[in-house]
Amino acid sequence: MAYENDITYLENYVTYLYGTWVIFVSQTKKIIMAVKKVIEIMASSPKSWEDATGIAVKTAGKTVKGIKSIYVHHMSAVVKDNKIAEYRINAKITFDVLNE
Repeated sequence: MAYENDITYLENYVTYLYGTWVIFVSQTKKIIMAVKKVIEIMASSPKSWEDATGIAVKTAGKTVKGIKSIYVHHMSAVVKDNKIAEYRINAKITFDVLNE
């Protein structure tokens, strides 16, 4: 039996538990369990907010494996002499929890 509707079921069974996204899918004895972890980080760049986002992912990727997404929830900038000197972001990075 094919499970083309897994995405629909994922949307119905997502739970946030102690800082971790837990996804349960059940369809006639088939159980899919995915566990995601969310961390919050800050990054900055002298170029742009987009560059700061790239720096955040690259830096987090050095110690976190399986990054799936980044959600930038706050942007700010440092102004010096009426010019933007530094672009800053606060972001949430989602990654797989390895089950080895």
